[in-house]
Amino acid sequence: MADVSGILSQDAFYDEALGKIYGVIRGLYEQNRKIDLVSVMQGLQSIGQLEEVGGAFALSELSRRVSSSANIAVHAMYIHQSWVARRLIETCLKIESKAYDETQDVSETIGEALKQIEAISGSMDYNTPTIHVGEASRKAIELYDNRKKLAASGIKTGIDTGLYDLNSITNGGWRAGQLIIVAARPAMGKTSIAMHFARSAALSGIPVLVFSLEMSAQSITNKFIFSECDIDSHRFSVGKLTDEEEKKLYNASNALYSLPVTISDCAGISIHKIRDIARNGKRMGKYGMIVIDYLQLIDMRNQNRSYNREQEVSQVSRSAKIIAKELEIPVILLSQLSREVEKRGSKIPLLSDLRESGAIEQDADMVIFIHRPEYYNETNAVKGEGILRVAKNREGETGDIVFRYNYNLTRIADKYGDSNPF
Repeated sequence: MADVSGILSQDAFYDEALGKIYGVIRGLYEQNRKIDLVSVMQGLQSIGQLEEVGGAFALSELSRRVSSSANIAVHAMYIHQSWVARRLIETCLKIESKAYDETQDVSETIGEALKQIEAISGSMDYNTPTIHVGEASRKAIELYDNRKKLAASGIKTGIDTGLYDLNSITNGGWRAGQLIIVAARPAMGKTSIAMHFARSAALSGIPVLVFSLEMSAQSITNKFIFSECDIDSHRFSVGKLTDEEEKKLYNASNALYSLPVTISDCAGISIHKIRDIARNGKRMGKYGMIVIDYLQLIDMRNQNRSYNREQEVSQVSRSAKIIAKELEIPVILLSQLSREVEKRGSKIPLLSDLRESGAIEQDADMVIFIHRPEYYNETNAVKGEGILRVAKNREGETGDIVFRYNYNLTRIADKYGDSNPF
């Protein structure tokens, strides 16, 4: 039972009688009671199902038919896979019926199909990998030795964030499998910060996929151009740049031409679609980091209709974490903060301000808040200086990082770095 309890459920058996027998066996196992012919027979009798499964004679016949339990886990997997195949057939028949029904909304049918297929796919995860702590500790030493060698040779161990102090507090930058939440109130510069992270990663040779649910791909590209050179965005939009600014524009465009960044301006996309695109791209070696702008704009209509908004947001944040872990890449997910920030005397965000769901904090490996004292006319606010508050960091420290930005918030830089955003 220890070998098969994580593989088989009672429903896995096509023959209901066998399922009932297995259910009693599993119940005895969970109660830490001895499992034999007599205890199983008494268990079935106590719930009035002994005769339904064929009586004591049927049990003894089953017992005699077992030649060996040497490959019991493999046999259990055969049964499980047959059960999965039946579920798949039943689901496809239901989907086919809905697809033929002209009264059904096609997009809802697709969403329901994706959800059901994903649930079936998830049931195949019975081979959960395990590792002994001794083996894990040995791998930790190997990992440290590799990072030591890389550090000695000047090679970064994480994906460059583009900010020296943030690289320091994150122990070298973004890492594979991390879900990083970047949250702020409107007008704080979430997209600009995220594009700075994307550009920095791309300049390090990491291919980046950006899902922009609010801005068009062209608008996002313009932000990349503005972050590459300091030009007036208003004069750019009306076609009245100075000669010097035009020169900067053309140079920036040439510099960005080979940057490994892909933008998907997909308003109303679902987290399932994001996951599919990310999976396919990662399989072909296209993406090494994903940026999603932003959580609250992800289409949640395909989720369970009985879910409230908080449960829907929780499901999206959980799915984003699964994408990061499954594909072994960092996922940066932008999020709005609740209006509670505006109601307080201090406008510095708190973890409790994460909008609509505490699950966002739970799923995230790192939570970073953006705060601009200048925007709120705070005492001692420095023009062009903002704060990135690392409020949660599973693999490092928390704390505040000062960054600089230009007047139209299109260029981000270190406070004391060589790059001047002005």
